[in-house]
Amino acid sequence: MQKMSFQSLGFVLFFPCCCLVYYCLPRRMRPAWLLAASYFFYLCCGVGFAALLAVVTLASYLLGRALGCARTRRGRRLLLAAGVAGAAGILAVFKYAGFALQAAADLLHLFGITVAPPAFSLALPVGLSFYTFQVIGYLADVYRGNLAPERSLLRYGLFVSFFAHILSGPIARGSQLLPQLEHPAPFDAAGVRDGLLLMLWGCFEKLVVADRAGLVVDTVFGGYAAYGGTERLLAAVLYAVQLYADFAGYSHIAQGAAGVLGIRLADNFRQPYLAQTVREFWGRWHISLSSWLRDYIYIPLGGSRRGRLRQYVNLMVTFLVSGLWHGAAWHFVFWGGLHAVYQIAGRLTAPLRTRINLGQGLLPRWARRLVTFGLVTVAWVFFRADSVHQALSYLGGIAGWPDPWVFTNGTLLGLGLDGWGWFVLFCAVLLLVGVDCLHERGIRLRPVLARQPAAYRWIVYYAAAAAVLVFGIWGPGYAAANFVYFQF
Repeated sequence: MQKMSFQSLGFVLFFPCCCLVYYCLPRRMRPAWLLAASYFFYLCCGVGFAALLAVVTLASYLLGRALGCARTRRGRRLLLAAGVAGAAGILAVFKYAGFALQAAADLLHLFGITVAPPAFSLALPVGLSFYTFQVIGYLADVYRGNLAPERSLLRYGLFVSFFAHILSGPIARGSQLLPQLEHPAPFDAAGVRDGLLLMLWGCFEKLVVADRAGLVVDTVFGGYAAYGGTERLLAAVLYAVQLYADFAGYSHIAQGAAGVLGIRLADNFRQPYLAQTVREFWGRWHISLSSWLRDYIYIPLGGSRRGRLRQYVNLMVTFLVSGLWHGAAWHFVFWGGLHAVYQIAGRLTAPLRTRINLGQGLLPRWARRLVTFGLVTVAWVFFRADSVHQALSYLGGIAGWPDPWVFTNGTLLGLGLDGWGWFVLFCAVLLLVGVDCLHERGIRLRPVLARQPAAYRWIVYYAAAAAVLVFGIWGPGYAAANFVYFQF
């Protein structure tokens, strides 16, 4: 069975049927239908994966109920520890066992002991990293008393498996999502329209921007030794664009699909490349993950409450976990550590920057945005590369290029796109940046469009849908790639 990703024909057929039946049913029956639809959606990824999801759901539901009944602090701690160890253990077995065995063999090799690690490879269940973190967050909230344990297994099962976020987030919080599942919202035409528009915008980000930029990125990163610094720099910048458009596109489709059903998912992005510091960037990028790491790792470790040195250690640990969460490889760990170094350096230099009034006026603000984007883009090279060595070699070519305005092949046309493709990509990126700048100023286009006459609105709707179909990389010639974050 093939994966039912949001850009697949299967989802195009599945989603309208799901919504139609959902709104035809009495409100008390809608969660049951949505649970069945979500499991059908996930079954398309594999029967074994769905069985594992059911086991994790049932075990964490029972532990949550037990946490609500436990009377002693010791008992509650033991139950929480069991839940966290179980969820993290499943994630470790499927995602990190092979990496850990290889790392242990490499460590022994440093001491002159040569050991061949046993071959160990399991298919990683789609969305496992996301729903295990969601389960751990739920148990932690119940343990802290911030959330009452969910009594309905049906609603809890839907909370974990809801098709809109099961594959790549956003990582939902029980306090935000469970009440919505208990009291399904009535049909709202304005909400359905807004959700569909958000899905359309997500398709634009994914199909028109991310997949087209990905052609250049794959070409240059796949054979970077043959390209000079100019092409490598261009591909690195386009990878930053691709990753943002790809993951933000997925998040917007997920939010829009949930919105059509009257369910609000948390925002996952807020113009991250307009951030003026790396610290601010992490308050805008993958918000559901960064806030999860803050609330369930950084703050429990002590946060900034135990002195400056301990704060820096906590930052490093948190970002190393973030890197390892993204992938079982050293280049992901290095990426996370590099972001921790950025943040520590930012805190160390903050008094100096304040003393010299850096950041006053328009030019310094945009300069800081460019510097932040540059730092993040350098880190993305480690994220995209296959190893730390490859990333360093790639960046070395950028740092040492002889002429920044000369392409190795004399033209942009040898990088995976023809002239028309470059023009479409340039216009699409310009539109993406423009919309982000408007959002930064508090101007939202969907509410503005909703206030226009019906004839004008429908012209815009049809034109936007046609543009995505015509200019999107979708079909037998290009076969739209899966969302990047599916692999995590």
